[in-house]
Amino acid sequence: MNAPIKFSMTANVIEVGTWPEFARGCEQDGFDALMVPDHPGSFASPFVALAAAATATDTIRLGTNVVNAGMWEPYLLAGEVATLDLVSGGRALFGIGAGHTPAEWTMQGRAHPSAAARVDRMIEVTDTTRRLLAGETVTFDGDHVRLRDAVLTRPRPVQEQIPLLVGGSGPRVVRYAATTADIVGFSGLGRTLPDGRNHETRWGRDQIDAQVEVVRDTAAKAGRDPAFEALVQHVEITDDAEAACARFAEDIPTTSAAELLSAPYVLIGTVDELVTELREHQKRWGFNRFVMRAPARAAGAQLLAALG
Repeated sequence: MNAPIKFSMTANVIEVGTWPEFARGCEQDGFDALMVPDHPGSFASPFVALAAAATATDTIRLGTNVVNAGMWEPYLLAGEVATLDLVSGGRALFGIGAGHTPAEWTMQGRAHPSAAARVDRMIEVTDTTRRLLAGETVTFDGDHVRLRDAVLTRPRPVQEQIPLLVGGSGPRVVRYAATTADIVGFSGLGRTLPDGRNHETRWGRDQIDAQVEVVRDTAAKAGRDPAFEALVQHVEITDDAEAACARFAEDIPTTSAAELLSAPYVLIGTVDELVTELREHQKRWGFNRFVMRAPARAAGAQLLAALG
C-alpha cells in the first residue's frame, strides 16, 4: 500500500494577506506543514512569522524552508527553534540549507563564500544546533563555528527530537542530508545564475534518477530511511498540460516542456492527471512529500482532497 502523500506550504507573510487566516486556511486544507523561507531583506523574519502562525493554528507543523546557515550562529538558532517548538506545543520543524543568494552576504559587508565553504558551515551549524537542542553542553572548535560550554537551559523544546529537513541540490548537501535528516529536501536546482537569485534547473529524469540514487545509497549504508520532499516551483490545474508547459518553459531557459511534463518540481495537468503523476513520482523516486508556494494553495487543496 502506498504511503500517504503530504504537502507542505512555503509562504512569505508579506504576500498572502492576513497571515493568521492564511495559516488557519492551510491547516484546514490539510497541508502537513507551513514553512517560511529565510531571505533577509526580502522576506519576513521566519521565526517571528512562525510564532505568529502558532497562535492561530492547532495541528499544522511549522518550520523553516530553509534557514540560511551562513546567517546564523548555532546558539542563537537553537534558541529560536526551541522557542518555536515551545509556543507551538511541539510542532516545530527545523529546516536548514547552505544558502546561495550572494546579496545576503554582500549587503552585510561580507564576502560571498565559496560553495564548499557554505556547505562546510551548514554542516557545523546543523550538527551543533541539534546537539544544543538535545540538551548537550557543547564545546566545539570548527572552521566556522566555535562554542565554549554552550548549553540551552531554557527554553527547552517540547519534542524529544525536532524533525530536521536539509534542503539543497549539491552532492555533499544531499549526502549529508541522507545521513542526518528526517526529510531530504530536493530543490531540483543547480548553480546560481548571473542575476544572483535564480538557478539552473536539473529537471531531466536522468538527472533526478542520479541524485535520488546517491541519496538512497548513502542512506542505506547509514541504515536510514529519510522522507524525500520535492520543492514544487509551479502548480497549475488545466485541461491542456502541454500548452501550459510550453508557456512556462519559455521563462526558464534551462529546461524544456518535455521535462516539465515529467519532473516532480512542476505539477501541470488535470486533477486526475496530477494524482497519477504524484503516485508515479512516489513510485519511481520515493517522493512522499511536496512543498508548494502560496499561489498554489487552492490547487494543492484540490489535490489533497483527490488523494484522500
